[in-house]
Amino acid sequence: MSFAYAPEIWRDFYGVVSLAAATLIGLLAVVLSMNIRAVVASPARIARAREALISLTVLLTLSIFVLIPQQGRVALGIELIVVSLVVLVLALRLQRKTTRRIPARHRRRWMMRAIGLNTATLAITLTGASLVAGRLGGLLWLIYSTLYGLIWSTYDAWSLTIRLPGALEGERPDDSSHSDGQRRHLRSAASGFER
Repeated sequence: MSFAYAPEIWRDFYGVVSLAAATLIGLLAVVLSMNIRAVVASPARIARAREALISLTVLLTLSIFVLIPQQGRVALGIELIVVSLVVLVLALRLQRKTTRRIPARHRRRWMMRAIGLNTATLAITLTGASLVAGRLGGLLWLIYSTLYGLIWSTYDAWSLTIRLPGALEGERPDDSSHSDGQRRHLRSAASGFER
């Protein structure tokens, strides 16, 4: 398993990750600019946009660190530990702020979904510690963080783009121009997305 501790072997993989992250950041910027009113109208939507942007930025940063030429595993490990701790502290503060702003009936579910994101950040810390120690899996741990970050941010971007207005975190559609029948249909569709 010596390949898990040799950053130069992972250059092609993280070249692709950096390209994917940069592309998704651009797409997310377009999505947010097109839906800015709907996003800022809800703490849940603001949090989803923020999570997607932070996840993709972290992936881009990790990729840059891995792609630095002639960098040893110890230096990379220290960089990953520092980045992950900064991101974890920032994420916990923002998650606490969001949890206080969303309706009480959705707080527990919101906290549960944040656990997955935080474990992906902790996996970056574990990767860094493993690289410094030279055992326990090295860069293999970073695959979890990479896949989780890409999937998580893509899902958040999809939620901000495709899902019906009000379908996030139990919000009800609020367009008063709909008839009662249309509002019932939108509510049932929104509840279907929640399941």
